[in-house]
This record gives sequence, structure tokens and C-alpha cells, in this order.
Amino acid sequence: MSSRPLLPHLRRMVHVGPYGGELPVALRAATSVAVPMLVLWATGHLEWSLYATFGAFTSLFGRTVPIRPRLVSQVQAGAVLVASVLVGTLLAVLGSAVPGTGWLVVPVAALWATGVAIVSHRLRWHPPGPLFPVFALGACSSVPAGPEQLPVALAVAVAAVLFALVLTACFTRLEPVPAPTPTPAPGPEWPLSHYLVRYAAGVAVAGAIATAVGHPYWAMVAAVVPMSAPDASGRIMRATQRLAGTLVGVVIAWALLAAAPPALVVIAVAALLQAGAELYVGRNYAVAMLFITPLALSMTHLAHPVPVSGLVSDRAIDTVVGVAVAVVITLLTQERRQDAEG
Repeated sequence: MSSRPLLPHLRRMVHVGPYGGELPVALRAATSVAVPMLVLWATGHLEWSLYATFGAFTSLFGRTVPIRPRLVSQVQAGAVLVASVLVGTLLAVLGSAVPGTGWLVVPVAALWATGVAIVSHRLRWHPPGPLFPVFALGACSSVPAGPEQLPVALAVAVAAVLFALVLTACFTRLEPVPAPTPTPAPGPEWPLSHYLVRYAAGVAVAGAIATAVGHPYWAMVAAVVPMSAPDASGRIMRATQRLAGTLVGVVIAWALLAAAPPALVVIAVAALLQAGAELYVGRNYAVAMLFITPLALSMTHLAHPVPVSGLVSDRAIDTVVGVAVAVVITLLTQERRQDAEG
């Protein structure tokens, strides 16, 4: 069998797009993560770092649009991220109070992913899809918590969101002005069945499989990532890049965390990793994963320290599970995209 049909896909996988003025965006994203983390470190509350990190991810939305719609998008996304943190923390509280209920995160995340995906596409968020909300819900649900954590999670996440919004406004003059583009009519591009199969079923299946071997939220995140691509080819490419970048990224994370650096060093490295992720996420997703994977693992480890070897191996295995589920669903299903103008 000729290898020629594979060559275009391989080229797409390794191609890095040209620099498009991402540096100011990268600096803003790094600052939005670093400052809340430094505050928590200075006050002795690094166990709250996940709540701050997911609130800080507000700054990642709307990077390609002018300031006013960007702020609107970030307010919307920030509200969903705060809600995701609260739902995840509530599941953690329930899991601590009622042993054996940890499996509830899978159906809840499946429903959450579906609803957020519909909202995301209707409101034309960029980046689209429920990646960060599902990650926030799953990660927060995995950290044991008591009822007293709910107001803490709310306060820390809201504070991080507000700080991200202030940064967006302050950095506006430093960032390149996005080129004007036609604004598509609002409304989902796909029928409801698209969301139910690709998000609800994908998250449920990936989470159910991964529950037996590791952290289900990593598998659920890996399952939803490819689904924001507009067609099957794009989904397969995103899944491949996610897998390849993660497998190399976990090695980088292991090298970083196995050295047991002080918390302040981890925070500094996390800020650099966030900047690197923003510099490459729009140019080559596999390269961006080399930054995103150790960033996610270092933030998780900072909030809830666990053995590093288990942490990185679980991330690798669960990513394989989630990507496999996404690819199978993509290959087995087809949909007609609705004509947005019709």
C-alpha cells in the first residue's frame, strides 16, 4: 500500500504556522496564571490553585476578536468556568461525604460537556467547545473537599476571572488589532444529535473506561478536544496531535516534577509554559501540547501532590483512551452540517 496518501497528513501534523503577533497574548495569559498563583503561594493556600487556574483560563477566550466582543466572550466563558469549578467541587464534597459516588463525575461531565458545547457554538466562542469547562469540572472533582470549600472555590475562581478581565483591558494596546472578518449568524452549526453523540456519548464512554485505570477527567478532556474541529479530517488530525504532543509532554512533566522543585519554581515554570502554549496553540497543536501537558500536570500536582510516576502514567493512559474514543466516534458517525445561511 502506497504511503503517499499519508504524506499530506504528516505534513499537516508537523507544520508550524507563521508567527502572527501572539507574544502580547502569551504574556497576558502567563500573567493571568502567575499572579493569582503567587498570591496563593504568599498566603499559604496553594491547595486552592486549581480554582485560580481555571478562573485564569478566562484570558484565553476571544483572542482573535476586537476588545469589546472579546470582553463579552470572556465574561460568558468566565461565568461558565466558575460554574464548572463549583460543580466539580460539589462532586468532590459529595464524594468525600458519601463513599462510592465518585463515578457520578462521568454522567455529570457528559451532560455538562454537551450543554457547554451548544452554548459555545451558539455564542461563537474562540476557542470553541467545552474543553476548559470539562477540565475544570473533572479536575476539581478529583480533589477531596468538604462543604467549606464551596465558598472558597467560588471566591478564588471569581477573583481570577476578574483579574483576567482587567488584564485583557490593560493589554489591549499592546496586542495586534485583529483583521475584520464577517461575523456568522448565531446558532448551532449542527443538529442536537451531533452534540449528543460526539460530546455526551464520547465523554461518557471515555470516562467510564478510564475510571478503572486512572483519572477519568483526562480521558474525558481528550475525548472532547477533537470534536471542536469542523469536519472528520480535522478531528482526526486534532486527535493525533493531542496524542503525540501529550506523550512527549508527560516526559517533560516527569523531568520537571521528579526533581521536586520548590513551589515558587513550579509557578514560574507554569507561567512560561502558559506563554509557550499561547505562542503555538494556533500554529501547531502538537507543539502546543508540549507546553500544555506539563502545565496541567504541574498545576494539578501543586494543588494535590501525588506520586509523580503515577501522575504522568495516568495522564498518558487516559489520553490514549480518550483519543481512541474520539477517533472511533468520528469514524463511525457522519453528519450533515446545517447551512448556516439557509
